[in-house]
Amino acid sequence: MTQTDKKNYKLLATEESVAPPPSYEAAASASEAPNTVQFLRAQPSATARMLVGGARNSMAQEVGLDGMRDWNHELCSCHEAPALTAAACFCPCLVYSANRSRLTHLAATGQPNPAPQHIGLWCGLYALAPQLGGIGQAAMQFVSRFQTRQRYSIRGNMVEDALIGTFCTTCSLVQEARELQDEEEALQQQGAAEVPAPLYRDEEDSVGGAE
Repeated sequence: MTQTDKKNYKLLATEESVAPPPSYEAAASASEAPNTVQFLRAQPSATARMLVGGARNSMAQEVGLDGMRDWNHELCSCHEAPALTAAACFCPCLVYSANRSRLTHLAATGQPNPAPQHIGLWCGLYALAPQLGGIGQAAMQFVSRFQTRQRYSIRGNMVEDALIGTFCTTCSLVQEARELQDEEEALQQQGAAEVPAPLYRDEEDSVGGAE
């Protein structure tokens, strides 16, 4: 083998040599790299909104993660209850007193009020409220709407309650009355469905008692 062939052989061997193994630092950094595939798989998926029933949500309105829901009836859907709307328009004090009486009775007993009070103290106060600086009626309506929302966990805020109670009194009275009516009807249906079964006395017990 000539000297030139030996030089070419050395150059070829150098070019075909295997690359050196990675350093310790490179191997350590590679092992500490996050597993992107596992991380993406661990992401939570979207969950459906809750549907909560019961007498206070008889129409099964969707309940958000905050535990609140919407009204069963829109504010401007008074045409669906024409008789109630007429009463709220021409005699709002009667509807307000009835709503107040029904709400108080439901909160105290959990049962519908068999005889809501239309004429009484609250009716008189509501009728005289406009004479108290022009804000008495709005204040009473604000409190009533706020308490109704709190009972049924209805979404809203106090500013909205104040504005609606001031400028949409009739619609607010009708909306609150229909919400109370929904719970009362649901409670009545539950009471009719939960009729206790007849109680039969065991014959052996009766014989033993007679002895």
